[in-house]
Amino acid sequence: MKEVAIQLLGRFSVAVDGAQISGDAWRSRRAADVLKLLALSPDRRLHRSQVMEALWPESDPQASGTNLRKALHFARHATGDEQTVVTQNGVLVLWPNAHVDTDVERFETAARHALAAGDPSACRAAADLYRGDLLPDDRYESWLAEPHRRLRQRYLDLLRAGALWERLSDEDPTDEQAARALMRAHLDAGERREAIRRFERLREALHDQLGVGPDRATIALYEDVLAVEGAPKPTQAERAHALLAWALVHMNRNDINEAERAAEEARAIALDSGLGRELGEAAVILAKVAMAQGRWRERFAEELGESMRMRANMEPIVYDAHLCLAEYYLAGPDGYDIAADFARQMMGIAEEAGSATGAALAKLMLGEAELLAGHLIEAEKNLKQAAEANDRKGCLSGSALARQRLAEAALISGRKFDANRLLNRARSLAVRSELATHLLVRVFGTMIQAAADPKRALTVLGVAERELGQMRSCEPCSMGYLTSAATACARAGELDRARSFITEAERIAGMWQGGLWNGAVWEARGILRQAEGADEQSRAMFREAAQEYTRAGNQFDAARCLEAAAGLHNQSVSAE
Repeated sequence: MKEVAIQLLGRFSVAVDGAQISGDAWRSRRAADVLKLLALSPDRRLHRSQVMEALWPESDPQASGTNLRKALHFARHATGDEQTVVTQNGVLVLWPNAHVDTDVERFETAARHALAAGDPSACRAAADLYRGDLLPDDRYESWLAEPHRRLRQRYLDLLRAGALWERLSDEDPTDEQAARALMRAHLDAGERREAIRRFERLREALHDQLGVGPDRATIALYEDVLAVEGAPKPTQAERAHALLAWALVHMNRNDINEAERAAEEARAIALDSGLGRELGEAAVILAKVAMAQGRWRERFAEELGESMRMRANMEPIVYDAHLCLAEYYLAGPDGYDIAADFARQMMGIAEEAGSATGAALAKLMLGEAELLAGHLIEAEKNLKQAAEANDRKGCLSGSALARQRLAEAALISGRKFDANRLLNRARSLAVRSELATHLLVRVFGTMIQAAADPKRALTVLGVAERELGQMRSCEPCSMGYLTSAATACARAGELDRARSFITEAERIAGMWQGGLWNGAVWEARGILRQAEGADEQSRAMFREAAQEYTRAGNQFDAARCLEAAAGLHNQSVSAE
């Protein structure tokens, strides 16, 4: 009986009787995928229809069958064994007459027994069998999503049960149990500074990856660390961090007044001590408080005006803190004329204060409002001036956003070459800015729209998924990306993928009533229905999108949807 060893954790490899199969032997990627899929399946067997659905979900049964036969041929050729995959009554079986050992099966068996027994030492031994994430070179394959999540979660459970806090913290910097355990260990060892650093690392990971702060137990432990008898007095930054953490806790509990109090105190410390990052975090919390209280515009005007009058170049920090809400405000139901008037008000404050930075940011807001209202000539003029002014003042976020909006204007005018040139520059700026998680997703959304054809759009989408997968993108800023991705997938025939993007866009748009985002979601639905061949439904959805766009004041978008609906109507009449 042959001995087959298959490694799936950390990398993919196959050895038969101790002889490693060269990576070059896999002439077909799908040949290797068939082996991986079967190796991950219970008893290493799956019905051929399940394999076809997993690997070729968008193909018809006949094409999928042809693809599967080719993949099986190349798999047997790579291993030099006709018994590599055998068909038994429509079920594909992996090496039925061999002894097959997979590292995934060994890991799962050991993990299940260790966790059931509750034995920390057994959990640590099982964790050592996890040699890396499942098939990292294939991480974006949809059929791997569930086993990848399951195995990684089992590994994290083992680290937690085995009290392997250092490894758990490295794997998941947002794990608060691990952070607290390490903070206590440092504190018991008299390493107060290390305990503080552990908290800071956790706080930043939670902020950057999840948009939340530490919980009450972690903050209470941090305050104990700061209050150690005989220890140096906490720095202003450490005090600000504790206050910001408390503010987020109360914000998440909807205790708006206490969140505002803590954030205001942190903001005062940050201003007195020149702590830019902390000032920005406090401003974000206060902006959300103001939005919840229905006075965001007033708060933004006050903060930006104060920062301009301070002459300390704090304007970019305040603007960055309010960027998301400013963009939401532009996409909301108030109307672009009001938004443009507000931008002119901010320009007046900037001129009075002599703030070139504030003027550059106000010019950007004005250009955005003009663009969304369909005033292309005025929009491009203001956005170009905003891009140049933000460049001079070193405001990376303003420079990137101005070019992304200019690219949108270029696309409306049919200038794809100009749009792509602007987007490449915007992308390089966004990566270096403090707001990469907000700006990159916006830039990629427009890059997908600027693609020359559906195939190129999918290529851009693939790049976007890889790059954005390394961060937690802002949800409101993701709307353009999600609807563009849905449209690109629908036009390329990847309908299930399009549906998943639309579902996510619907969830985010559902948080607010009316406005630009609802129109974009209806339009994406219309394009998907058109790709499905449901022209009558598609036409109705395009009309609904046009109505939403019209209510929001987006005349160009409304006209595009009405034109699409009319085209479908004409096709129907011609067919009759």
